[in-house]
Amino acid sequence: MDIRLPAWLRVDILLTVFTCAIVFCSLNRVDLAESTEPREAGVAAGMLQSGQFLVPTLNGRPFLEKPPLSYWLQAASIDTFGYKPFAPRLPSALAGIATVLIFVFFLRKSPYQRWLVLITGTLLITMASFFGYTRTAGQDTLLCFGISLALLSFYFVRESPNRSLWVLFSIGIAIATMTKGIVGLAIPGCVIFTYLLYETLSVNKRFAIADWIKPAGFALLGLLPILLWLLLLFNAQGADAVKEIVWANSVGRFSGDYSQGAHAEPFYYYLKYIPSTYQPWTLLVYLALFFSFKKPDKYFGNRSMFFAIWIIASISLLSLSAGKRPSYLLMLYPAAAALAAHFIVARIASYVEGGARLPSAALKWLAVFYAVALSALPLAISLVLMKNGHRMLAAGTTVFAIPLILVIWRSAIGRSCFNLVTSCAGVIFISYTAYYSWVAPEKLLSSSARLVMENLANFEREGHPVVLFQPTERMEGAASYYLKHRVPAIVSEGALVEVLSAQPSTVILVSDPSTKGMRSLKDLLQVNYGNTRYHYLTRG
Repeated sequence: MDIRLPAWLRVDILLTVFTCAIVFCSLNRVDLAESTEPREAGVAAGMLQSGQFLVPTLNGRPFLEKPPLSYWLQAASIDTFGYKPFAPRLPSALAGIATVLIFVFFLRKSPYQRWLVLITGTLLITMASFFGYTRTAGQDTLLCFGISLALLSFYFVRESPNRSLWVLFSIGIAIATMTKGIVGLAIPGCVIFTYLLYETLSVNKRFAIADWIKPAGFALLGLLPILLWLLLLFNAQGADAVKEIVWANSVGRFSGDYSQGAHAEPFYYYLKYIPSTYQPWTLLVYLALFFSFKKPDKYFGNRSMFFAIWIIASISLLSLSAGKRPSYLLMLYPAAAALAAHFIVARIASYVEGGARLPSAALKWLAVFYAVALSALPLAISLVLMKNGHRMLAAGTTVFAIPLILVIWRSAIGRSCFNLVTSCAGVIFISYTAYYSWVAPEKLLSSSARLVMENLANFEREGHPVVLFQPTERMEGAASYYLKHRVPAIVSEGALVEVLSAQPSTVILVSDPSTKGMRSLKDLLQVNYGNTRYHYLTRG
């Protein structure tokens, strides 16, 4: 097996270029979609429009589900680049890239450092869910970066004592908690507690109080930014606002006491996501997880165990929480990519030093499986492009992918590791680029609120006042973002009658016009948005 890396290769530069290219490619082609993006972008836009950055607001009303860090970053991006789809996504994109590249720093003194960095970064950014959330406006990728920075700093300060890593640990805690509140402390705390318990009982076999006090002390340092923000929030909005964000939206979601938007699910909820988590590298990750407990390798034993504990402890805590969403699993992905990379490199190291035969039967079958799967991926996307009428694009995708597919099979047979890794990354790059450039924009068109809001803007230009009747959060956010101002929201029929009496030409955006007070109104236009049909009603 040829495991040499080219002498000229700068892994950090190669990984940076690849990650930036795959993340930023066609980032502006897809409209803000689904429920999260319009809402998050609307909150950030509201900060710019009102000039009030302390309290997040959604269409003018306080929105205290999360602390404001991600909204601040999105607002800064919108202010810099304008109201374009990529602007509110930019903070997530940069956080995803940073999560990949922090491994360049933390693995720099490891044995087989170049291989570890290359494989870890490639696996992480090509995991479909991580890649998707990196291109989505929201908090999940920024939270993942903060937690990853904190946990990696905690572990690597134990491998090579360096006080500056404790500063990075505190910064990671600050980012995580300012992004999503208590969960930004709970996940690192759970992982650190479990690992210290494992280390006390199985490695050191003694209790060292300093090992427990240091992370607790620097975690408190990391909490200073959110404590300062909560103090300012208390002065501006009172105790109820602080209670809502600390208790109702954090503890309440965990215990199930908070019902509004809590995403309550049963304990076993995440089990159904086992087959799809970490795709396309699911089998590789679970194989690495199995061997990390069955037979820890002599090269990265404690480190592999830490990554395994990161995964197991986090998902255990998330399963205990009443509120569950697939996006909450994102904070496990860096550990999964690192664990799989260390598993592969450990097997390579054993082969190089003559301590093991490589590849084993299991790894051979795994290599065949991935060769088949990655060969099929771009061809499947080409068929979708053909079906959608993009024949030239389908042909181009196939033409660019076939040489790389041939390299994958040749490298797998000839056991050339570098060619295998780069050709697999190339096939995924072509597949993701083709999908998000041409398939996703058409697929997500029906779930974009842009067309709904453009019609509302047209009525405004014609001189009609506009209002929203009993809007969802996504519609309020979309209104703030696309119309660039607050749009009055009406929740009762009585208030609607008052508005129409004062201004009969008002256009009302409503999803259900069958209520008694709307039967006599004129239906000017109807537009589909996802599974909902919106109506533009007026009296005048």
